[in-house]
Amino acid sequence: MSLLKFSFFVLVLLHRFTSTNSNPDNFDLLKEELVELFTNGTIRSTLPQHLAPYQVPQLFDGTKQFPRNPLTCSLCKFVFKQAITLRKNGATRETILSTMKFLCVTMSFASDRVCTGLIDINAEVLFYLVDSGTKVLEKRICESLFQGWGCSRGRYRWSIQLPSQDFSLNTTTSTTTLGESFQILQLSDIHYDPDYQPYGNAYCHEPLCCQKDQGPALSSSSECGYWTDYNAADSPWHLIEETIRQAKTQNFKYVYFTGDIISHKVWDTSVSKNRDSILSLYSFFKEKFDVPVFPIFGNHEPHPVNLWAPRKVTGSLSTQWLFDLAAKSWSDLIGHNVTQTVLKGGYYSVSPEPGFRVIAINSNPCYTFNFWLIYDDTELKEQLQWLADTLKDAEDNDERVHILSHIPAGTSECLVAWDVQYSRIVQRGTKPTGVAFNGASVTPYSWSNPSYKIYDVDSTIFTLQDYSEWTFDLNQANSQPANQSIDWYKLYSFVEAYDVDSLEPDQVDFLLYKMVKNRSLVQDYYRFKYRDGDFPMKEGCNEECEDDNLCQITTTVFGDTAQCSRFLNMGRRSAGSGFHPGYLIVMSVVFSFRVFL
Repeated sequence: MSLLKFSFFVLVLLHRFTSTNSNPDNFDLLKEELVELFTNGTIRSTLPQHLAPYQVPQLFDGTKQFPRNPLTCSLCKFVFKQAITLRKNGATRETILSTMKFLCVTMSFASDRVCTGLIDINAEVLFYLVDSGTKVLEKRICESLFQGWGCSRGRYRWSIQLPSQDFSLNTTTSTTTLGESFQILQLSDIHYDPDYQPYGNAYCHEPLCCQKDQGPALSSSSECGYWTDYNAADSPWHLIEETIRQAKTQNFKYVYFTGDIISHKVWDTSVSKNRDSILSLYSFFKEKFDVPVFPIFGNHEPHPVNLWAPRKVTGSLSTQWLFDLAAKSWSDLIGHNVTQTVLKGGYYSVSPEPGFRVIAINSNPCYTFNFWLIYDDTELKEQLQWLADTLKDAEDNDERVHILSHIPAGTSECLVAWDVQYSRIVQRGTKPTGVAFNGASVTPYSWSNPSYKIYDVDSTIFTLQDYSEWTFDLNQANSQPANQSIDWYKLYSFVEAYDVDSLEPDQVDFLLYKMVKNRSLVQDYYRFKYRDGDFPMKEGCNEECEDDNLCQITTTVFGDTAQCSRFLNMGRRSAGSGFHPGYLIVMSVVFSFRVFL
């Protein structure tokens, strides 16, 4: 995930300052040094020295809730206040940007060109927020950016109107007699890299490697593979072609494309570059697939990455160009006119056949790195209200619904207010209506093998009966001649691997209890999650890793650890003894993919 302008500096500083080796006694001294830096550009000789001992860990792990540290939130607000004051006092754009670039590079977060590119790309958004007079801006920034650190004080509290009655839909169980089935192909997170250089530099010390302008590899062992590479690499066009070629050997009726076309070269995006990549992929889909394709946005599609401007923001900062592009392209791919709501916010609803509805939402604006949330978050509420109303219409028409989404609920990356309201919507009834499943990923970024999924769907009641994931060994493929065919294989079938009858809620619910008691199933989950990727398989998954994975599965609202704690405690109590499962209410069918940078 990309970190925006000031957040590059703030995140690095805060992680360094709040690491286990930091000394809280230096807090006041550090503030003094930063004041001097922001006010007159003076760099005390002790500033790099004070920062040097602190390590920079993984910036955000969306699966964990960090313990609240008052210094983290205080320092965040202090640093942003200094930068905002500098702007309000009339400092030139160049002065502010040079200060931020110096800090970014000095603290070794990224190379000079990565820092320069990201800061230049994102500068105008934060300048706009400051100049618009947004009140207590530093507080709002930190509440959103550091939601995972407990900095949020609940500013984003709003709710939507739900229909009063419960769902009357007669939900099925695995005991229902099922009819014939059809298949759906899911593609996700392609991250097309037009600058990918086969046999280039795989160890570049930048967010994305194997680029044409990163120089040669130092040795054959550090060369990028022909197809792509485990180490911070995305998808060259020939990998996309190969994936579609292999997927077409399957027999599917529909395609779900759940977003992320643009590469992780987040310091070098532009509207024109993003548009070219997006149109190239949509055109390729139109050429290769003779069935309806249902696309949604990923968080990487806009420029700058992650930023979804409210409709009232116009001009060069507007995201409307992306909605305009999608309105025509998506209608062509789907075979239905979805222009009205796509132009409004990148979401739509279509009934491809009687009794079946696909609802595609744009969950990306809920992303905590979307700085426009600070300016106006009302459009989140508007879209969720549309979702609730559309689901009610589907209920009245006795339709089964699949919901397509990109940003998964339950992680620190999605605004809690969205999580809460989304969960209210999909859990409105007294019975579970489906299960949330994460998607596959074409890009290996990072350490996973490329893959796609095939879902088996009942032709009468449109519930998911099984899915299989298909992948190939990237190391093996790269070790053979480029013109030799790739050995794709079925990684697993959900029903076969977990010994369940179907993907119905009662079956998945019971599987969770089996996972608590039989941790070998959690090890299988870990293997499937990384798709036999070499590094994760060698690293393995210890007990803490197993607990984290169980919590990921059971958490739908970030910070709500009740289900997670219940299952973990149950596992400890049930060691060596039998137990009786209750019933877990799970979300309706969602296809999404957890994205990290």
